[in-house]
Amino acid sequence: MAKRGQRNQALRKRRESRAQAITLPAIDALTDLPTFADLRLDDAQRAAFEEFLATSENAEEMHLGFVVRLDRGYPLVATASDVFRAEHAVSFAKQDAEKDDGLLPAVGDCVAVRRAPGHDMGVIERVLPRRTSFERWRGRSRGEKQVLAANVDTILIVQALGAGDVLLDRVARSLVLANDCRTTPVVVLTKADRCSEEELERDVRRVRNLVGQDVRVIVTSSAAGEGLDEVRSCVAPQTCAMILGESGAGKSTLLNALLGHDVLATGTVRERDDKGRHTTVARVMVKLPDGGTIADAPGLRSLPLVGHERGLLVTFPEIAEAASTCRFRDCTHVHEPGCAVRALQGEGAISEERLACYLALSKEMRASAQTLDPDVVI
Repeated sequence: MAKRGQRNQALRKRRESRAQAITLPAIDALTDLPTFADLRLDDAQRAAFEEFLATSENAEEMHLGFVVRLDRGYPLVATASDVFRAEHAVSFAKQDAEKDDGLLPAVGDCVAVRRAPGHDMGVIERVLPRRTSFERWRGRSRGEKQVLAANVDTILIVQALGAGDVLLDRVARSLVLANDCRTTPVVVLTKADRCSEEELERDVRRVRNLVGQDVRVIVTSSAAGEGLDEVRSCVAPQTCAMILGESGAGKSTLLNALLGHDVLATGTVRERDDKGRHTTVARVMVKLPDGGTIADAPGLRSLPLVGHERGLLVTFPEIAEAASTCRFRDCTHVHEPGCAVRALQGEGAISEERLACYLALSKEMRASAQTLDPDVVI
């Protein structure tokens, strides 16, 4: 018992040393953070906390909290009475990563956090059940799923206009991920002021042809203040949205416009390829005035699809249903006779944009599944 205590104390000192070496923003300097009351606590999370509390040796020091910011992996937790930094309990390193209680906290997570009287920092002891978990694959054949945000209701898929063709493949990938984690996708097209009317009409038409009638598409211009109220309407009080897009898509500029003042750093884009540099280095949550909460994360260069078959089916239901009635079970929907998918397209029921994205993504997912190491769990 004494040896375990010594190991825990040594590990804590090493963590504190690493934290001191990293300059973290002062809590007092952080603005627009959501409070505990701004985030939704559901019955499953409350019940899990009560169950954990009943077996805890430090029940009087335990609090319910939400992770509202991650700076280089160091969580900032909001409880009903305070906001403070926290570290992970030593037990996290020993728990089975496949179990819910072995998951490291992500921004948006509801947690059981212990804070001893007189201490500035807390210790996250348990991640409570997630309503939703937005994940992407990180790595190759021996990779793993990375949780970008938890307990999210809406995914704002941000794509910039005025820089050539809108990346339909990127939008389609984001839709698959959003649908797979059971959130509501909304496509937000930014920088509309950089387009001519003809270009804007063309790009919006292509996006709508891809996403279908059930997905909301909002055209915005942060510079002109256009479309912002429509975006705000997607983030009602006590709901949480996550903003998803590449660097240079205008995510931080959009968030600043929604907040009404500059909170997040923005950067320029390179003229040669219109790509942006990472200006968001932390995963943060901000509270919209009279609205809900939005989680922001560093721009993602890639969104590989591994193990997201359910999301593909939900995103392209009419294509998946037609594919099940093709003459050949291994139909590629390109040249085979008796292809129900191409027949449906010929009738005008499937747009060219939807079919092209479905074929590309389904092919990629089949290839990814075949190259995974057999002991990788997805």
